[in-house]
Amino acid sequence: MVPATLTCPPGWTPHYTGHLASERYAHYGGEYVCLDGSPEDDSSGVRNDEGLLFYYVVTVCGSLPCPPYINDKVVTCVVCSK
Repeated sequence: MVPATLTCPPGWTPHYTGHLASERYAHYGGEYVCLDGSPEDDSSGVRNDEGLLFYYVVTVCGSLPCPPYINDKVVTCVVCSK
C-alpha cells in the first residue's frame, strides 16, 4: 500500500486505488489501510453492527508541508504488487 498517491512505483502493478483510513485518533494503536475507492454493495441484506469503524485520514498543515499538501483533504492511496 502506498499512501498519498494514486500511482504505483515503476515495475509494480496497481490493484486498486482508494482512500487512506484508520481507527479514530482517540482509539490509539490502529493501523492504516487503503479502503477501495469503488466498494461493492452487500446485496444479501446481512447486517453487522459489531466491528471497527474506519475514518478517513485527512491532511493537516503544520504536520505536513503545505504546499504541496492542501489542508483538510482526504489522503488517497494505491495497493500495488510486484
